[in-house]
Formats: sequence, C-alpha cells, structure tokens
Amino acid sequence: MNLKPISIEDLLESPFPASFYVVQDPTSGKFGCYIHEGIHGLACFESQVNANLFATDFNVADMTIRHVTFDEARDIAKDRPAPVVCLMMLDNPADPTLHFVR
Repeated sequence: MNLKPISIEDLLESPFPASFYVVQDPTSGKFGCYIHEGIHGLACFESQVNANLFATDFNVADMTIRHVTFDEARDIAKDRPAPVVCLMMLDNPADPTLHFVR
C-alpha cells in the first residue's frame, strides 16, 4: 500500500463550497437532517435540484429551500440539538462529505 503524507494545507482545505442549499420546514423552523452510518448531520446540497428531491422525501407541504453560506450552515448545525454533529453534503448520499462542527 502506498500512503501519501497529509499536509496541513490538505487538512485545512474544505471540500465544501462557499454556499449551498439546506431544507427547512417554514412552519416548525426545523431543518432537514440525515443519518449516515450512525452520524447525524445537517443535510446540505450543492444542487438546488437535489435539495428539492430531498425535501419531497419529507412529505411536508411547502418545504423551503434556503441558499446559505458555509458559515451560516455551520451556525445552523451548531444550533441543532444533539445528536447533530456535522454538515453533511448529500449530493451523493451513498458517499456524503462531512464537516464536523462539534
């Protein structure tokens, strides 16, 4: 096996875009979250189309798709109750990208 050393730059570089989409229920104010391999995260999408598809899975009328910055999404995730611990980029739900906030 050929292992490549990880540099500080690799660790600091975020795979998340500067802004993306989240799903929110306008009535309750709750945000769409997802569980992957036991990890709970705020559902995030680069594509508004994928956010809309995710919203239809909730079967709640009038789900809102919000365009937020990376920092806004971090704040939303931090405000969610446990066990939500990360942002979870779900454009590929089988292999989501995680950014832990706690």
